[in-house]
Amino acid sequence: MLRQWIYDGELSDPFLEFFVSEQHEDPNDENAGKGGATSVWEDKYKLNEKMIPSIVSSEFASKVFLIGKTLNFIRYGCGDAAWVESYSKDSSRELRYGDTAALERNIGEAYKTTMARLIHLMADKFKLFEHLQALKKYILLGAGDFIAVLMESLSSNLDQPANTQYRHTLTAQLEHAVRNSNAQYDSPEVLRRLDSRMLELSHGEIGWDVFTLEYKIDAPVDVIVTPYGSKQYLKVFNFLWRVKRVEFALGSTWRRCMTAARQFLGAVEDKVGKDWKIARCAVAEMIHFINQLQYYILFEVIESSWNELQASMRKPESTLDDLIHAHARYLTNITRKGLLGSERMDFTGQLHELLKIMLAYKGAVDGLYSFSTAEFARRQERAAKIETRTAAGKWGLSERDSENASPTFSATPANLRPSSMRKDDDNSPFPPPLLSGNAGSEDDVLEGLRNRLGMLSRDFKARVNILLGDLTHQPDADMRWLAMVMNFNEVYQPSRRKRGASSRRRDGREGGEKEAKISGAKSAEGSFKEDDKKG
Repeated sequence: MLRQWIYDGELSDPFLEFFVSEQHEDPNDENAGKGGATSVWEDKYKLNEKMIPSIVSSEFASKVFLIGKTLNFIRYGCGDAAWVESYSKDSSRELRYGDTAALERNIGEAYKTTMARLIHLMADKFKLFEHLQALKKYILLGAGDFIAVLMESLSSNLDQPANTQYRHTLTAQLEHAVRNSNAQYDSPEVLRRLDSRMLELSHGEIGWDVFTLEYKIDAPVDVIVTPYGSKQYLKVFNFLWRVKRVEFALGSTWRRCMTAARQFLGAVEDKVGKDWKIARCAVAEMIHFINQLQYYILFEVIESSWNELQASMRKPESTLDDLIHAHARYLTNITRKGLLGSERMDFTGQLHELLKIMLAYKGAVDGLYSFSTAEFARRQERAAKIETRTAAGKWGLSERDSENASPTFSATPANLRPSSMRKDDDNSPFPPPLLSGNAGSEDDVLEGLRNRLGMLSRDFKARVNILLGDLTHQPDADMRWLAMVMNFNEVYQPSRRKRGASSRRRDGREGGEKEAKISGAKSAEGSFKEDDKKG
């Protein structure tokens, strides 16, 4: 029975005497029928510790269990039955329980051979490391040039309502991004698995909210990148895509503002010059925040976790279980340290609110730009009229011109009208009354813009203060470092949210070791600040 298990990977135990048992699928089990290599590796066989003979150790029994399970997986999961049969003929030996030393030696040799073969198959035949690299490049946004081209080509489409998006359009733009970036040099096998799709639609959403990239994983690689792991990748991508979207939007607004400043804003500086100065400072502040957040997630979290994953997977004598655990730890580190899965703080909700505020501020700045453009056009038209009349020997302006001057903001550009503003999202820079054509005078529109910009700026700073306060008190050193970098010049005043009585009681029950860690973190942060002041 033992010989057949460790040399053929087959279990023949009609009387249930062996310490390895085959699991039968329970129709009532919620995990039953999940399919894929994961179920074959994890659920097909189990080690029954109560059945382990007293003459063998637990470590020995675990090796025996892994050998047979690995051979069975190579035969059925990897489709390499020929190697298993060849291995069985060449390595099969008679086993005797009385000769413990020879038994352990044979088990040790079989263990090394089978583990090495499985890792070889996963790495070379099924391109495990190539797929993990592709997931990092495309789903975790490691390929910056590809993501930049994709976002540039998709931006106009994704600004439209979600129900107007078409799969073939997204696929065409994805192929365009591949052809115009270094992604074109990846293997066809990798590019074949990369696809774009839409998440479930909800009322009022736009294309940005439902677009996602997908990298398809097949058996037997899905024993490592499990269906749950794929969902975690999707979760991280959706968050990073929102961050990239905000960076793209703020960058576009900043370039637009700089171009306008050189072209025509000087002509209307007396009316909106102060507003533009405040707006540019706020946009620069938001860009700094988003850049620091991106750097932290992409480099301090993902890149460092990737290096740890590589080191764990490249260890000699690694087993498939080691690879599975290393990859699971890799995803856990990304979701936890990347502010997505903290046990004690809802950082995801805080960051999403900040991203919404930044998009709303971008919309308000675009409104100010449109107002300034219309004001400049009105002044140019008035100056041209004066020049024409003066050349004809008439008065430049008459009382009739003053009477006919519309009290409303008649030169409202298209992007200030209700239909076009409402189609974007609920973060419109204007309250509904200011969007109507006859809502009020130019001064009313400008005052509404100023109020909107001021409110969003104050809300942004207040939420950043809360976020920094929560990060500062995290036990993880990387999160405290992020708080320090975002507030390196101490422009913010970090503050913590009020917590309920249950949270305080829970904190009160924590041991002195936790308090020691936090106090050590505070002293370390203080030393950072002191060094900055000295510098």
